[in-house]
Amino acid sequence: MNKLILIFSFLISSPINSSEVKSLLSNLPCADQVFKSIAAIGTPKKWSKGKKSTVSTSMEEGGVVVISVSKNISRLSSDAHGVKLQLEFSRPTCKMKITNLTSSKGGFQDVDLGDLLLKNKYGVIYLWSPHMSLSLFELVELQKYVKSLKIPFTILMDLHADDKFAAKLLKKYDLPLEYLNRMNSRELEKFGITVHYPSTVFYKDKKLVKRVPGYNGKKSFKDLIKKYLEVKL
Repeated sequence: MNKLILIFSFLISSPINSSEVKSLLSNLPCADQVFKSIAAIGTPKKWSKGKKSTVSTSMEEGGVVVISVSKNISRLSSDAHGVKLQLEFSRPTCKMKITNLTSSKGGFQDVDLGDLLLKNKYGVIYLWSPHMSLSLFELVELQKYVKSLKIPFTILMDLHADDKFAAKLLKKYDLPLEYLNRMNSRELEKFGITVHYPSTVFYKDKKLVKRVPGYNGKKSFKDLIKKYLEVKL
């Protein structure tokens, strides 16, 4: 899996027709923010109604999403790859609140690395740590221009980072939930990705080709991509 795939705790549910689903979802408090978070998880399949004001769906990438509603609050809960997460969105501000985040490690493992190398012809893996200020600074900057590079980027977090501290930083700087995906690949570790935070690994044609430790910046990233991936930007 290339992103943080969150498997939500599943309630026994019964299928409902599309019009009922549309009605339930259109009346969600803070619907835009809720679905932005779901988009970071993956692609929903078919929605079903659960107990009371609850809907659920399995995800194309695996797992289940559950949305529950009470008055002016929407809630999401997850438990996947050793990560337990609970989100809350309340009117009128609709700001995302992480009410629980714990980890027993898990995260991005060798099998996920294998899938990534098969999926993309080339790309970049970026490792950050919430405990390294320069690492965080570059991550915030990277978020501003990464899409413009049009190169597959996989962003992973230090395996041993403090969960609650990392969650606070994501909220403070409005960073995607997928940035909490932990680096737990022995192959990447052997390649030296954990020697420094941040670290950047370039891969091409199903192989890891180069590790670059330290801060880069937009211009340096472009130069490194051209050099090691041999692509035009």
